[in-house]
Amino acid sequence: MRTFLVGVVLVALAARDARAVVTGAIFGPGSESFPIAVVPPKDLGGDPGGALGARFAKALTRDLDLSGYFRLVDPKTFVESETSGITAGEIDFVGWSAIGAQALVKGGISASGSGIALEVRLFDVPGRRDVPQASKRFSGGRDDVPRMAHRMADAILEFLTSERGPFDSKIAMVSTRSGRLKDVYTWTFDQDDPVRVTDERSLVIAPRWRPDARALVFASYREHFPRLFQVDVGSRQTARLVPGPGVVLDGAWSPDGTRLLVTREEGGNSDIYLLDRSGQVVQRLTDHWAIDVSPAWAPDGRRFAFCSARTGSPQIYVMNVDGSEVVRVSHTGSYNTSPAWSPKGDHIAYTTRGGGGFQVVVTTPDGGNAQTISSAGSNEDPSWAPDGRYLVFSSTRAGGHHLFLADRDGRTQKQLTRGAGDDTSPAWSARLE
Repeated sequence: MRTFLVGVVLVALAARDARAVVTGAIFGPGSESFPIAVVPPKDLGGDPGGALGARFAKALTRDLDLSGYFRLVDPKTFVESETSGITAGEIDFVGWSAIGAQALVKGGISASGSGIALEVRLFDVPGRRDVPQASKRFSGGRDDVPRMAHRMADAILEFLTSERGPFDSKIAMVSTRSGRLKDVYTWTFDQDDPVRVTDERSLVIAPRWRPDARALVFASYREHFPRLFQVDVGSRQTARLVPGPGVVLDGAWSPDGTRLLVTREEGGNSDIYLLDRSGQVVQRLTDHWAIDVSPAWAPDGRRFAFCSARTGSPQIYVMNVDGSEVVRVSHTGSYNTSPAWSPKGDHIAYTTRGGGGFQVVVTTPDGGNAQTISSAGSNEDPSWAPDGRYLVFSSTRAGGHHLFLADRDGRTQKQLTRGAGDDTSPAWSARLE
């Protein structure tokens, strides 16, 4: 398998259009890993200590490792340093091949004041050439270096798999890192610790991104009952989103950002409502004696998944946004919750209870081909990456609750957050623009 995989990738590197050659079925996360070396960008002026280049290389290396597609060549074995040449004619391809590298990332960085310019190139080691399709030029501020690395990782994945990577994005979560109470935090793939964006001095639940990734919806108990709020991630200003005295347990923006699905509780029972942008009710979508909660939009904006106990236990259902055609999706297990619809519309993930804990299941929207992708610990609240290849979820497998990444088949399992406090209820943003 390894020989065949490498052969396929090398054909892709030599082809004008890799998309016609490489597919996820041949080259996928958790399969045979492709060896790649990442050298910190060479100082072309303004980065004499190499701190900016090292920061870029660290973030890029982390992204490529998390993807599950690559085996990172140990820097201790490198045959060239960051001070060596960065064009194909200056690179010791024989030496790189000798240590097992099939691909190489090198580049140059220049800094002046608060600004930087960065050029990064992907090289095909056996072919002894650079790959223009996956080489990039960036400019921006010094603080933009990690994001440049994420965009480079996404470009490398796009070239080799025909699918842009998910790393130029953010993940929101609920965490107790600030103490006993909960707040909303955000995290990017270059960070060691999440950053707090709310100060509710209360309990918060169910953060969900606005489609532009600039704000988050969440429910807060600051008024002793759950109400729906929105926080602007940049300014950290928080505002009530749904007016009136009603209890609102959760909410989700439509893909076009014009409507909201929310769970409202009245008379001790919860149902799902469709609201306009201002928070006014457009239509009550469910009206059942059993609980209906956790709405999750389909990417086409015409359907949504939700959790209902209408058959006696929590199960996953799909229905149209006009309230018609309710279809049950989950058919195994007696307790299934927290649906999440993939960005491509081809899968739904949810949490199932069994074996003393919770596990993550991925299925098609009609409930077919259900596959449990987690096993160790208790795993809850899946959320899809913007490319639809990966999910993030909360897991206890490392002690406490931390966030983990898995590909949709469960072959790649990587820990994302560590440290004190519990990290739960993750939500993956759209790609940043």
